[in-house]
Amino acid sequence: MPGFEARIYELGVAALAEQERRVREVRTRGAALLGVGAVIASLLAAPVFRGPHPEGWLETITAGVGLLACVATLLFAVQLLRPDALGFSLKPAAAYRALWKQESVEQPQVDLALAEELEAREEANGVAVARLALYLELTLVAIAAETAGLAAAAVLAS
Repeated sequence: MPGFEARIYELGVAALAEQERRVREVRTRGAALLGVGAVIASLLAAPVFRGPHPEGWLETITAGVGLLACVATLLFAVQLLRPDALGFSLKPAAAYRALWKQESVEQPQVDLALAEELEAREEANGVAVARLALYLELTLVAIAAETAGLAAAAVLAS
């Protein structure tokens, strides 16, 4: 049975792996949402801008909302796909040198020092992970606004 310090280290590894899974999931959704936004715009923009349309203030406002939301969808989805310098692992040689320098080469100090470093990595990644989650939410809102705006403008144009 692993000791307390080994269990703490395992928890640190698991937390970092979960964070990495969340980032991968958000980024995968970002690519799909970018495609969804493009399909919505391509399907609904043609009837909105056919002939003299948009006509009148309501049609113009709904078309404008749809177009602004389309731009927002693109911007937020690109932010989801933008690379970030995130760390989800430790470099073994660097960890060994740091532990040797601290004279922490015996158990339980090794596991505790590694657990602290894993926790520091998770905290350092936290800001970027939270930002990605925010951009995912904003992308979803922008897609909903794009759909509503362009669909309303298309209905008004018909």
